[in-house]
Amino acid sequence: MNGNGTPPPQPAQPPEKAPPPLRWYHYAGPVVFALFCIELGVLLVLAPWLDLYEHNSLLFLHPEWRPFLLSHQFRGALSGLGFLNFIVALNEFIDLARLSGSRR
Repeated sequence: MNGNGTPPPQPAQPPEKAPPPLRWYHYAGPVVFALFCIELGVLLVLAPWLDLYEHNSLLFLHPEWRPFLLSHQFRGALSGLGFLNFIVALNEFIDLARLSGSRR
């Protein structure tokens, strides 16, 4: 406070700079990751229920694991992981939409 009871003037705040525009490589990483998650999700959801799964090399290398690996519970768990991959991909697309929407 100066002698007359008023506070001293505050220095002017510099204006906030706008964030730089997003370039293609800011979008490419999340899109590629989301597409990978979708592909992996499709594989994990469908593959355990196909005939090809019953003839994989792991079942021939370790026959003692065969009852466990062919059980419906294990196949369901693999499909559940596939659905989690879909959720991760959806989350990536939502984050990407928020990022591009906030920069406009």
